[in-house]
Amino acid sequence: MDFARPDNLIYTNLGMGLPLDQELRAAGRTDLLAAAAIIQCYHERGSDELVHRAFKDFGFEQLPFHRFVANAAFYYVMMLSFVLFELFKQRVCAPVIPVTAYASSLRRRLIDMAAKIVRHGGRVILKVPRAVYEHLNFERLWQNTAAAG
Repeated sequence: MDFARPDNLIYTNLGMGLPLDQELRAAGRTDLLAAAAIIQCYHERGSDELVHRAFKDFGFEQLPFHRFVANAAFYYVMMLSFVLFELFKQRVCAPVIPVTAYASSLRRRLIDMAAKIVRHGGRVILKVPRAVYEHLNFERLWQNTAAAG
């Protein structure tokens, strides 16, 4: 229903010959002076919020302690864990699970699976069902884990 969409007006002082334009040129960002680039920046204005959503999905929205220092320590550990999780997604899971997947999706697809750990001949073996092995391309994940370590 194109007729029901509201019209948008983007009002900017970029490209008007002001000192800001000279600073953009000096920084090598003359592309931001074109109307198409300004519109593209406008369309991407919500993408930074996706990081906050991913962080909330990974951890908690409410901190668990009553004291500020304990909450601060918990928050920093959670932030470090989130960065390590994102690195794990990029380095290990990228061929199987999209990098844009949230933590709950990755948990459901990769971690919440049936498996059995057995010892046989002095070795520890992880047994996974054939369907899971093929669906997740488990051999590739295992190689990526060894290469990332």
